Amino acid sequence: MSGGSVLIAPEWLGHSGLWQFDAKGRRRAVDAEDIGLSEALADRIEAWMDAFDAIYDEDDEAASDFPNAVERLAWEAEGLAIADAVAAELGPGWEVRQDLAGWRGKGKP
Repeated sequence: MSGGSVLIAPEWLGHSGLWQFDAKGRRRAVDAEDIGLSEALADRIEAWMDAFDAIYDEDDEAASDFPNAVERLAWEAEGLAIADAVAAELGPGWEVRQDLAGWRGKGKP
């Protein structure tokens, strides 16, 4: 697949954490396979997203959070490492961005 842009940003339940943008700037979820990532990296992203989904509080989305700062920082560090791995696999024709904190505060008034 030729170059493009991919955003790594977690979203609750059922999303891959990978996004691309259409011509109007709207983001759409994509799977790792859709952009040509290896099965090993796809599995790593899935495990990272599983850890994210595990903190989801369906009764109070705004309360969803990691149990402590150490676990949150470890999860964020893995997200940054995944972004580097995605960039390495996709190559220089791709822009890889990440938003690992945008989920915090979602659902708060």
